[in-house]
Amino acid sequence: MTSLRAVIFDLGGTLLDWPDWDEDIERRWALSYDYLVARYPENNWPLREEYVRAMRRAEKEHWDRVVTVHTSDQPERLIRDGFHYLGLPENKRAMQLVLDGYSQAVIGWAEIFPDTVETLLLLRKRGYRLGLLSNTWWAGAWHDADLAAHGVTELLDVVAYTSDLPYSKPHPYVFHEVAKRLQVETTACVMVGDRMVDDVGGALSVGMRGVWRQNDYPWPKPEHITPSAVITTLSDLPSILEQWG
Repeated sequence: MTSLRAVIFDLGGTLLDWPDWDEDIERRWALSYDYLVARYPENNWPLREEYVRAMRRAEKEHWDRVVTVHTSDQPERLIRDGFHYLGLPENKRAMQLVLDGYSQAVIGWAEIFPDTVETLLLLRKRGYRLGLLSNTWWAGAWHDADLAAHGVTELLDVVAYTSDLPYSKPHPYVFHEVAKRLQVETTACVMVGDRMVDDVGGALSVGMRGVWRQNDYPWPKPEHITPSAVITTLSDLPSILEQWG
């Protein structure tokens, strides 16, 4: 069996968390609306509630595509779709203001799990290459800001966001891509994540081991996917890797 050389982590729900996502995400979109209207007051904007509803619709449809066809989108695609649902023409100035406002609205939202840094430090000390593979439509810079704020940036050798890739997890492409960037064979990698299909199933499909971070989130848990291991906290991971040699 191939010796393990790299560990790849999911981001949200694994290394970091965005608390009260479903409730707070609408407030963040509302803040981006306020930012847009304050800086572009001469335009005839829809009501705040209509704007939030349209952006949430565009966001949901993005995630529906991730689930059904495993494609990915850049931030501009989602904002363009939101404008379409509002009956607004494409407007580069306005779209950039929406993105700027949203990026400011999400600053400081993420919280780090208490054992994230110590686990990454221990694995680096043991010589593992460490990577990040996150399904997201957010601009990479927004996530990079969270990683930096919580002292994670320097602990990762490779960071890959699907907003910069043509596909999303569980598509095999993204797992092969991050392994290539780590300069490690896929069979020498372990993927750790909180989603059974995206993280574990996707990893297993390309020959990686898949570790599920157990949780109560309503993500699908098909019976045909059997994780290589199950952890409840990241601090459980080093001992499992040690057992695998």
